[in-house]
Amino acid sequence: MKKFAINPKRCDRSPYCAVRRECPSRAIQEVDGVFYIDMNVCRGCGLCVKACPREAVEESAS
Repeated sequence: MKKFAINPKRCDRSPYCAVRRECPSRAIQEVDGVFYIDMNVCRGCGLCVKACPREAVEESAS
């Protein structure tokens, strides 16, 4: 299964995050204003990569 991560330097932390809206498993979480992908919930579909207009979601090596 592919793994993904959100690059905090590229993420604009929008309350209307397109990535969060597109994720079918609701794996995008926010803690203290920082978004991350909960890999325990993520299905590895990759829709998050396509949905992010700032290209903040990247495939993770680990």
